[in-house]
Amino acid sequence: MSSRVALHALLAGLLVILLAVSLSAGSVAGQQPTPELAVEQHGSGVALENESETYLWQYSPYAVTVTFTADSDETHTVCLSEADDGTVETPLDCQWTAVDADGPTSVTLTQSEWPENITGEETLAVEIYSGRTTNGEPTDRTLLPVYIIEKDGDLAGNGLTNEREIELGTHPARADTDGDGITDGIEVMLGTAPRDPATPYWIAVLIVGSLVVGVGGLMLVAGRFVTALEALDIRSDHDVDDEPAGSTADQSFEPPIRDEERVRRLLSAHDGRLKQSQIVEATEWSKSKVSRLLSTMEDDDRITRIRLGRENLVCLRGHEPPDINPSWTEGSDDSE
Repeated sequence: MSSRVALHALLAGLLVILLAVSLSAGSVAGQQPTPELAVEQHGSGVALENESETYLWQYSPYAVTVTFTADSDETHTVCLSEADDGTVETPLDCQWTAVDADGPTSVTLTQSEWPENITGEETLAVEIYSGRTTNGEPTDRTLLPVYIIEKDGDLAGNGLTNEREIELGTHPARADTDGDGITDGIEVMLGTAPRDPATPYWIAVLIVGSLVVGVGGLMLVAGRFVTALEALDIRSDHDVDDEPAGSTADQSFEPPIRDEERVRRLLSAHDGRLKQSQIVEATEWSKSKVSRLLSTMEDDDRITRIRLGRENLVCLRGHEPPDINPSWTEGSDDSE
């Protein structure tokens, strides 16, 4: 009897130990460590994001939500900045927030649109500072490699705009997303799937099928083509007979108005001066197109752009405000 009691006691002890180990492991597994710094990118300005790359729209709102932990409850400042070769430039947006040392703190930073000088491949920096200033070294920092693109641009050079590439699910920086040897623009034109690498095989099947039809099919197609040409000739003769004499000579062709001329007429209709944003609204062109067009016209000495705060005032030459000396007259004054 004593040996049985000892055996039962031993088994009971082992069960208690196993239960304790199981509960301990479960509690450790259930406690997920809070990351010291986590960044989530969102907003309509995010064109494409995956594990290795992020593409952002030039003129759409972009936001990052920064989640971090701190050892004390003191106020911290969180900044989103542009980093150039590892050197952080002037912050684009900063916010200070009260921190709860018992749990993570989240702050959302928003960039309405990127400055015109920030395009292409860029590096953004998210930094956290102790206190309400950015003096000194940050307590934590993470870098975000991004590529800033315009919706109406063609980064891949395949005939599709960047916005159209995103709509199709193709890559805006790759001319041939599926790598089948046919660019995305040509596949869209052909009506094939630009993300299906088997497209060349399907095209080969169609060509072989057409050849199998044989000479009879080609003869049929040729016959229909000749019939169509004959019908076209008859229609052309009929039109010539019915058309009044001299009507062709009387027809006039008015060429389309060039973009520069449209801007010039728009400025002339408003006393020679308009804000750049008003030109964007009146023409319904993109900001980038208007900016490029105005730069060309300014280089050709057709207009003058004057910086007024955060706005550009666009003036026809000779229509600048009398209290502002345009930059193009400075050279002539110096030469005299």
